[in-house]
Amino acid sequence: MIEKTKRECINCNLCTKHCSFLKKYNLNLKDYTSREDLKNECFMCDSCRHYCPKDLSGAEITKKFKSKSKNKFLITLSKDPYIFNNNSDKKSKTLLFLGCNYPKYYPETCEKLISICRDKDIDFSVECCRKPLYENGVAPTSRLDDLLKLKSTEKLICLCPNCYHTLKDNLSIEVISVYEFLKQENIGSTIMESADIFFPCSDKYNLEIFKYIKPFLHSYQDSFSDINCCGLGGGVLSKNKDIGNEIKSQILAKEKSCIYTYCSSCSHAFDKYGISNIKNILSEILGACEEPSSNTLKNSLYFKFKDSRR
Repeated sequence: MIEKTKRECINCNLCTKHCSFLKKYNLNLKDYTSREDLKNECFMCDSCRHYCPKDLSGAEITKKFKSKSKNKFLITLSKDPYIFNNNSDKKSKTLLFLGCNYPKYYPETCEKLISICRDKDIDFSVECCRKPLYENGVAPTSRLDDLLKLKSTEKLICLCPNCYHTLKDNLSIEVISVYEFLKQENIGSTIMESADIFFPCSDKYNLEIFKYIKPFLHSYQDSFSDINCCGLGGGVLSKNKDIGNEIKSQILAKEKSCIYTYCSSCSHAFDKYGISNIKNILSEILGACEEPSSNTLKNSLYFKFKDSRR
């Protein structure tokens, strides 16, 4: 992507116009190919690609930059394999894929889903989709395909937008969102108030998941479209704490009574910024009405050792 960008960029600067990171440094994607030192400030949200007439990708450029980094010990240790994973060898034609973030940020919501699925003979998996590895140019040594083959799984139900969009293109089986599953099973209540939604990076343009969320909403507004990312994308927040204050200021300036999300990472990020009016759509429609938990280690350990399978 780096050479392609150098060769094909037409300097229209649409990428700069729609990216707070590029705008901050007065760069376009072609300029960015020569600024590897800025790789930890790109959200990898790929808003630039959406607007680029040449289909150039800042996320792919950043991935290439990060792949050259030798400091990958921590991410490999925690994600390959996922240190808090919980999988069984029980056969399950359909599998509830909780991911790694929903169990630690929304434990009660996950418990509700596990109970719903248990009654339908659907097992659950606490596992990482490997997106953090892919983004850092790390080839996973453990394969989800092996687990799914062991369990004879033909369909995966994903809670997390990142899991859904990562796995649907990397697995040979059917991958659906939890909202599609709930709609099919006629489970879940309608959110009656008008929802101001913060769309996650992975779904904000194609809305593949959101089209199944809409039936659960009485009305909604895309109120935060000018904010690129919650701050967690690309691991930016961990490297640049000032980003959190910038995003918090942008959100509070909207003066919305509630922020609705359908990404647990977005919810967690906003909670860390001290924003209190956060509602997770999945938690709301299931009646858990849960706030993002701060007991993340405790929750992760609980779900790692949870065994409620028949």
